[in-house]
Parts: sequence; C-alpha cells; structure tokens
Amino acid sequence: MKVYVASSWHNEIYPEVVEALRQAGHDVYDFRSQVGSGSNTTESNTTEMSSEGLLEFLDLPKVRSIFKNDMDALEACDAVVCVLPCGRSAHLELGYGIGAGKRTVLLWHDGDAPDIMHKAVDAIVFSVEEIPGALNGE
Repeated sequence: MKVYVASSWHNEIYPEVVEALRQAGHDVYDFRSQVGSGSNTTESNTTEMSSEGLLEFLDLPKVRSIFKNDMDALEACDAVVCVLPCGRSAHLELGYGIGAGKRTVLLWHDGDAPDIMHKAVDAIVFSVEEIPGALNGE
C-alpha cells in the first residue's frame, strides 16, 4: 500500500512512523527526504507575512517544486496517516485524503489538542504499532 505520512517537520516521532510502515511492507512517501528540500521552507518563511508576500512565497521555484512532489504523492497514495502534533499543512493533506476517499488514520497522543473534524478519519490510533492494522481496517 502506498502511504502518505502527514506531520510536522518538528514531530520527533515522525521518523519512527515512517520506518514502522516500511517495515510492515508499505511504500511510504517521506516528505523530509525530498531532494533539495533542505529545511522547512514551508513553515520557516511564513510567519507574519503580508498578502503580497504570501503570493510571492507560493510562487518561489523551491516552494512550487515541494508542493508538486507532495501533491503527486498525495494523488498516488492509497492512504494518509496524520501524526499529531502537526500544523496546517498536515491537516490540509489529511483533509485531501478524506475528500479523495483514501484510507485515513490519525495517530493521537495524550495531550494533543482534539478537534471535532478528527471524527472524519477512518481510524484513530494511540500508538505507532497500531497504524499498520488500522490501514488494513482492523
């Protein structure tokens, strides 16, 4: 199964999730390993920006390239796993997965902020070990 893992650049458990899914035999898109992505371009440059600055930022070649890679992977995947805590981009990716009819799983931890819309996912799990089973509908 092709799996898109949506999370934050700052999420410390993200690499563990990617590795566990690969060990379970899944083809996992790792946004952190994009060639040339380097650092967190999509978050580090977007604090306190004017509307004109936003449009310029979204048109940067590096941003367009990262966006294309992410969207290609989202369109090609069978499932989206969202690893909390995460920000706006990961929630948009999860929403895309829900809207596209892909299998969706949310990894939630005690202390994470709940949201009513989390009810839209196919499965909510509370440990990395539960994710493969949730992807299979178990």
